[in-house]
Amino acid sequence: MRCRRLLSCFGAIGLALAMAQGAEAASRTEFHQSAPSPVLGRAIPYAVYVPDGQPAAGERWPVLYLLHGLTGRDGDWFTWGNLATILDRLIASGEIRPMVVVAPGAGDSWYVDNSDTGSLGRMETALIEDFIPAIEARLPTAACRDGRAIGGLSMGGYGALFLTLRHPDEFRAVISLSGAIAEPMGPGDPRLHADFVRDLYKGSYGEPIDRDRFNALNLFTLAAATQASSDPVRIWMAIGDQDYPELRRAGGRLAKALVAQGYPVEQRSGEGRHFWDYWQRAIEPALTWLSPQLTTRCD
Repeated sequence: MRCRRLLSCFGAIGLALAMAQGAEAASRTEFHQSAPSPVLGRAIPYAVYVPDGQPAAGERWPVLYLLHGLTGRDGDWFTWGNLATILDRLIASGEIRPMVVVAPGAGDSWYVDNSDTGSLGRMETALIEDFIPAIEARLPTAACRDGRAIGGLSMGGYGALFLTLRHPDEFRAVISLSGAIAEPMGPGDPRLHADFVRDLYKGSYGEPIDRDRFNALNLFTLAAATQASSDPVRIWMAIGDQDYPELRRAGGRLAKALVAQGYPVEQRSGEGRHFWDYWQRAIEPALTWLSPQLTTRCD
């Protein structure tokens, strides 16, 4: 339809822009949320991105649980990571389908169970048994393996792989960005007495660090003991070319170990360091890889 008057044209343009802005703003990001955890005896904080509208009739939204790094917190992916803006753009362009993204806060727990006095508690068990069911009870997410994925950065990249290898029936796919991956410790390993290791693991594997405990929960140990099923978890691992050399080496070796066990692994690298400027870029191809693998219907 042609605009007969200049003011009419401006009015139509203004209305279109307002409608577009309204559509972009229709998704919501909620901070300062919490889910009860009987396992921990306290609530688990989280932030969540909820897309516009509602799932189609008979469908539910796919869901990605996204973990933070060391010293991080539940809102990091949406503040430092600018993730809501990224999701809005990818969904609007059709590059990914609408999905829920949930970012729990787990402290410096390394996402493992720890019953030591003064520890953060049985975080692995709490996330699987308490947190995920609480999210599925609150939001219309696909409450089955084929509708769920997990990911994270740095400590969260380790945590995502750890939880996936420990609970392969829970997740269809996993994303590890700059995963804080380390090989098992041998007898007399210098890491056992290194100050930086104490600062890094925060007592998650005992204080002082318990080598046997660390090795039992190590990704290389889990990979060696976990043959992929006939319908394996799909794995995406990415790290920047300016990241810590030890993480790059360990990540490459772990990827080979997982492939040897039958897991499909996508590896990516590119310009970037161990920081948010890299993770903001790296999450985009990871999301476009992930989206078609997740279902909106659970049988």
